[in-house]
Amino acid sequence: MKTALLVGCGSKFGLEVLTNFLDHDWTVYSLSGSLTDIKNDNLHQEVIDWKTINVANIEKFLNCLPNLDFIFFNQNSSALNQQNFQQNCHSTVDLWKQEKTWSQCYFVSCILPFHIIHSLGDRCDKNTKVGWMLSTYVYFHSDIKNADYIGNKYQNFLMMKNFSKTHPACFFGINPDNLIETNTTDNIENLISMCDDMKYEDLNGLVLKFNKVEDPGFQKFAGHKL
Repeated sequence: MKTALLVGCGSKFGLEVLTNFLDHDWTVYSLSGSLTDIKNDNLHQEVIDWKTINVANIEKFLNCLPNLDFIFFNQNSSALNQQNFQQNCHSTVDLWKQEKTWSQCYFVSCILPFHIIHSLGDRCDKNTKVGWMLSTYVYFHSDIKNADYIGNKYQNFLMMKNFSKTHPACFFGINPDNLIETNTTDNIENLISMCDDMKYEDLNGLVLKFNKVEDPGFQKFAGHKL
């Protein structure tokens, strides 16, 4: 039986990913902000508060994880909108609160996956595939309202690329922008197929859409595998 760590898959599309992996007889370890009502002996849930989570909160959970076949980072967090950039929009206290929230959002989006991979050590090895949910915003963002979200997704892409060059596991990104082109079941089936069937050399360091076709938009970045 294969094992997966799913981060941020407690609701919406992420919950459907979790459910489908269980339906394919995977053992799933879930780190999310929501407790599902799924009754399955192969599901192990750790519920956290994204607003307060830190590395100390999750070390016990991470230390109990087995060797993993798949890790999926689906979490994201954003604290900024265009109103935050208006002159005199924050009192001193509100500014401090905003900056603290922004810092926490960056931790959740970027530092947390970095910590998880390193904390797992040899349990994330040459047999492990690690996927990041990315976005077209990395290379096309005419809408700049959520400035930290765009920056976080680009940081995720750069972390994925760096891990793919230095770590024995297989690292790849998913651009979800074609979610509506096929039904959710087909998209998740393709995600599971990436984990089960795709070879290291056809996946490592690349960004794919859910139809398993490489997203050419990411090829403009230096160091991308062409």
